[in-house]
Amino acid sequence: MARDMKCFLTLIYLLLAGCAALPPAFNDARVARVSYAQAVSETQKYQNEYVKWGGVVVDVKQEKNGELMRVMFYPLDFYGRPQLDQTAEGYFLLKNPDSSDQSALYENKEIVAIGVIEGKTESMDNHGDTAIPLIRATAIHAWPDAYHGNYYQNCPTCYFKQLFW
Repeated sequence: MARDMKCFLTLIYLLLAGCAALPPAFNDARVARVSYAQAVSETQKYQNEYVKWGGVVVDVKQEKNGELMRVMFYPLDFYGRPQLDQTAEGYFLLKNPDSSDQSALYENKEIVAIGVIEGKTESMDNHGDTAIPLIRATAIHAWPDAYHGNYYQNCPTCYFKQLFW
């Protein structure tokens, strides 16, 4: 009986460990709760603070020091996924020093990133933004494409597929 219980608990542990939403790099204790509005209005105060922000990548520019992504900011849910049903708060620039030419992975994707607020910079184009926050990324996670709203209504077997495949 005790052996069966140990096997059962081990199986439950392995299943729950497989359900982790984000890579371990996103469990950084240095992350401060800095809202987008705070970063825009008081950039100097929050400079060099670690933040976990997310949204949808609007465009990516290759630079000699890496990639520069313009991201439409959305608040994150409990799992770190951008809440696209909420109102977008504006843009931020995400500097990705890893220039491994993976821009195709990020363009038009939902992402979550951890990085350091470096200050404000001019927008990448003329959409009316005067200055937007600049974040130097330490980790970026692109979320896979998924249905929004009731995901499992559109794909009833997806819940089990994500657990076992």
